[in-house]
Parts: sequence; C-alpha cells; structure tokens
Amino acid sequence: MKNIFNWSKWSIATKILFMFLGLLILSMGVIGVITNINIRNLGSYALQTSTDLGQRAIEDSTNHLTQLGEEIIKQKSKDVAKQVEMYLDTHRRMSLEEMRLDPQLREIVVQPVGTTGYTTLLDPVNADIIIHKFPGQEKNLESLKDVLPTFWSLLKSSAGLEFTAGYYDWLEVDGSINQKYAGIETINTYDGLTLNLWATTYITEFSLPAELTKEEINTAIADSGVYINESVLNIQNLFFAIFTVLVIIVIVLALLLSRVITRPIQALKKGAEAIGHGNLEYKMSIKNRDELGDLADSFNKMAAELKTYTGQLKSTAAEKLEKERQIQENLHMYVRKVSQAQEDERKRIALELHDDTIQALVVVARELEDLTSGKTKLSALEIRNEVRKIIEGLRRFSQELRPSILDDLGLIPAVKWLASEMMKNYGIKVKTEITGNQRPLSPELELMVFRIAQEALSNARRHSHAANIVFKLIYNDNNINVIIQDDGKGFDLPDKLSDLTKKGKLGLVGIRERAELSGGTVKIDTKPGKGTTLTIDVPL
Repeated sequence: MKNIFNWSKWSIATKILFMFLGLLILSMGVIGVITNINIRNLGSYALQTSTDLGQRAIEDSTNHLTQLGEEIIKQKSKDVAKQVEMYLDTHRRMSLEEMRLDPQLREIVVQPVGTTGYTTLLDPVNADIIIHKFPGQEKNLESLKDVLPTFWSLLKSSAGLEFTAGYYDWLEVDGSINQKYAGIETINTYDGLTLNLWATTYITEFSLPAELTKEEINTAIADSGVYINESVLNIQNLFFAIFTVLVIIVIVLALLLSRVITRPIQALKKGAEAIGHGNLEYKMSIKNRDELGDLADSFNKMAAELKTYTGQLKSTAAEKLEKERQIQENLHMYVRKVSQAQEDERKRIALELHDDTIQALVVVARELEDLTSGKTKLSALEIRNEVRKIIEGLRRFSQELRPSILDDLGLIPAVKWLASEMMKNYGIKVKTEITGNQRPLSPELELMVFRIAQEALSNARRHSHAANIVFKLIYNDNNINVIIQDDGKGFDLPDKLSDLTKKGKLGLVGIRERAELSGGTVKIDTKPGKGTTLTIDVPL
C-alpha cells in the first residue's frame, strides 16, 4: 500500500498519466464549478428580476387603480351632492325629517359606489345620518367617537369645508374593523344648514384586478423557475458527458506521450550506468532532434570533458598539496613570529619596569629614609613630585597596554587620544577624520577597531618613519571603514598577502587576522617612497 502512494517509485508513464488527469480534473473542475455557479446565478438573477418586475408592476397597478378608485369616489360624491343641491333648491324649507321621508330625495342621495359602497347624507355638526341606504342606520354617531376615532376625526374635519376626502376605520356588523375611503362634498341648503354628502366604499374593490394579475404573474415566475432549473440540470449533464470524453482522450494521449519520452530516457539511463562504471568512451545514439536529443549530445560532451577533467585533476592534485604545505609553513612561521613578538614585549615590559619604575622607587625610598633621619637635601614636596612622576609613568604604561578611555568614553575619544599621544610622545602629527552616522558599536567591535588603529599607528612610527598620518573612521549603514594613510617610506608589497609573514610584516598580518575574525577585509596600497595606505572594511 505504501508503494502505491510513493510518488518516487512510480514509473514516468504513470506520473505523466496522473499529471494529465490531475490537470484535466482540476481545470475542468474549476471551469465546471465556475460555470455552474454563473449559470445558477444567471438563473437566479433572471428569476429575481422577473419577480421584481412583476412585483413592481403589481405595485404600480395597485397604486394606479387605488388612485383611480379614489378619484372615482371623489367625483361620485361631487356628482351626487350636485344632484341633491339642485333638488333642494326646488324644494326649499325642507326640514331634516322631511328629507328622510322624501322618497325621491332618498333615491337621489343613495347611489352605488363601486361594488359594495354607496352615498350617504350626514349632518356633520350634530353627527347625525340623515339619509342612509339602510334606514335603520339613520341615527346619531356620537357613540362611535371612541370606537372609531379616525372616522370621527374625518367627520368633524369635514364640517365647514367645501370638500375633503380620506381613509377611516369602520365597524362591520360582525364586529370586525376594516378600512374604507370616503369623498365628502359639502351641501349648503336654503335655510343655511350645512350637510355633507359621503361617497364611501372599500378601496380594495378597485385594486382587485391587480391582485388577480399578481397571482398570474407568480404562477408564470414559478414556471420560469422550473424551466431554469431543468436547463441548468441539462447543462450539467452535458458537461459531465464532455468531461468523460476528455478523460478518455487524455489517457490515450498521456500513454502515447510517455512512450515517446521514456525510450530516450531509458537510453540515457543506460549511458549513465556505463559512465558510472568508468566507461568514459561510451557514446549515446539518440535520433531525436528535440530537448532529449540535445540532452544526449550534452551527455556525450560531458563524458568527453569528464575524461579530460580526470586527467587534469590528477595533475593539479600535486599543486594543491604544495599550496597547502606552503600555507602550513606560513602559519607555523606566523605563530613563531607572534610568540617571539610576545616574548619581546614581555622583556620590554620587564626592562621598563626594572630600569625606570623600580629604580625610581628605590631612589624615592632612600630619599624617604634620609628625610626621616634628617640627612636629605630634598624637601618633602620635591620627593612627592618624584612620586608623581613615577605614577605618571605607570599610568602611561598602563594606558599603552589597555587604555581606560576606551571603556569609559568609547571608540572615537580613544582614537583621538591615540593621535594626541603620537604627537605628544613622538612628534608625529596625526589628523583624525570621523564621518557618517556616528553610533555606539559592540564592545568587541570597538576593541577590534581600536587595536587595528593602535597597531597601524605603531607600524607607521616604527617602520615607515612617517611625519604625518591621516586616520579616517567612516560610519556607513551596513559597515565601517578604517583608513590609515602615512607619508612614510613605504615598502614592496608581495603578490600574496599570505607572504607578509615571511617578510616579517607581523603587524599587518595581525591587523588582517583581527579584521577577518569580524568578517572584514584589508586592502594595502604601498610603494617604496610613496607612503602606505591601509583600508579596513568591517561589517556591522
């Protein structure tokens, strides 16, 4: 089972087949998913658009029919009011009771509005129904004041107005409350009475055709949704059929391609095995003019070059051994020279302490004995000055070994102190130039730069016999440059810096070693009589 899923153990033909199938499945899968999503989105969009259009059409139709119904009701109230007003002008001085009993007036007042509505004559001031379709409803309406506040508000607002209209709630016989719309026209009688002609009905009667249209539209939208889903399903089935055909085609093409590729590869494998067994005379013969043919030509060239290189390798092995031997000799010589230099430095320290400091302390001790016995010719102040000179000498000696200014103040003050000491002690003028973004360095890096500067200035003093030295310290973003330039006698630079040890240039070798330990480089530019320029580049 592990071998089945181990890609490295599959044959090239199997790998090509699975790669083609994988690419096909991936590409067709992505295309299928995107196509299916887009088709479904398109169907959903079309269905939603149809629904929205139908809803807007229904809403617009309902609004227009409602507005038309309102206008019809308003006009009906005006028409009937005009008829009533004309009748009352011919029958003046009729009381309200006479109006109720006049059948001709009742016939004029009560007229149909829409399907279920009708017109009614009311007294808005006293809230009485004068003439109603149903005589039993001809009564005072004060009892509806709290039950139907919208009706009562519309009734009272119509008093004194020529015309008004609006919606109100109405209490049905079964106790339910439904909304009606009324157009109210004012009638002024000969006796100065103000009556209202109400034309009222359910406004939904006028929007009923829109509701029927809504049902038809919803049915059509549902049918469209079924058709869209069936179309999507048909497209999916067609896609799967195309995918199946493509898989078969890809398998056939992959097998043919793998057969074309594996034959030259088998020949290359055979040639590689021959070369591996040492047969550098083996030549491959592949007739392909494609990349595999080029690979066979390159393989033959490689075999020829390998044969040549093997011969060269044997001749250069001795040269490398000789170079390593020279490096070892230089290293041993450098170690001996460094050890000798350290021993000389110890002798110098011992001699200086013995000849200067100890002798001076012996003299001061004797003078102190004479002072206590009263035999000395020196005063205590003079003896103290002698002691101070000894202390100053020890301090100068200590500063040369490890100046405290480096630990106390940092690299730049320490370098400037070195320059001042050169002028003070040896009369050599040292110009210091500090440029760039000055910032603190690590203690190890500051000590390394200080020791390089100290060794370079010491070399210029002892060997170059320079009168002027320029010391440059340049801070860069990623590195720091140290440049020491003198006007001394210079020297002949060997072709290889590794040969400095043989020439006894241990100071320069030490500088190079310090720089390389920090990942830096050293460049030496010198000629006899032209001075020496030392450039050190150290990464930060």
